[in-house]
Amino acid sequence: MDVIWISHRGLHQRHVENSLHAFEAAAEAGFHTLETDLRTTRDGLIVLHHDPALIRTAGSDAIIEEMESDRCMSHRLNDGQPLLTFDDFARTFTEQRWVLDIKPESAERTLGALRNWADQQQKGDWLCRQARFLLWYPEHTRRLRELFPAAITMAPQNECRRAGLSLLMGLRPLAAIRNGRTYSLPPVFHGLPLFRRSLVDAYHHLGGRVLAFLPEGQEQQRQALRSGVDEVLSNTPPLG
Repeated sequence: MDVIWISHRGLHQRHVENSLHAFEAAAEAGFHTLETDLRTTRDGLIVLHHDPALIRTAGSDAIIEEMESDRCMSHRLNDGQPLLTFDDFARTFTEQRWVLDIKPESAERTLGALRNWADQQQKGDWLCRQARFLLWYPEHTRRLRELFPAAITMAPQNECRRAGLSLLMGLRPLAAIRNGRTYSLPPVFHGLPLFRRSLVDAYHHLGGRVLAFLPEGQEQQRQALRSGVDEVLSNTPPLG
């Protein structure tokens, strides 16, 4: 089975993360899937940005959730690009699958705006096939289910930690692995390497899928592949 390579916020060695040019570079590098972060302005514009404020990417302390769309889009990223809206992202990157990290500060607003977008474009079913969703709190997951019953979610951080620690300690029943669900696994935990075939096999035995979370450099990428992971989330291009 082929490993799915996921670009973490696009390739941002030369371009600002979550920008058009970063995702274009990722697509050119051969990534199957693009991971990005969604936030929504006060008046319902979905933009791709990780942090609440623009200080790190655009040199402004303005907070996305507190701005109207016109003011938000008047900012420029550090490399001169405008912020990328979800609508432009969705129109441009139809050949790749997506992982949409719905940031909690505006999750309710973002989910409502996504439903409006899907209705306007008549793409509700398509969006559920195109994207997987990551949400941080159970109430936001419930809201996603109300708006998009067919949506696929990835395991949030607390589930991933519980699963990993339980399997490391040999307590498989406590891992609460759900069949077909994807769990993130970092390269190392307190100095202990985690990209090991025996650990990944334990996830698979319980029906889970394993995503190698941000291996650093080609050697860790190779370790992830040797361990049998299903997916790799990476800041650097896929191994050839």
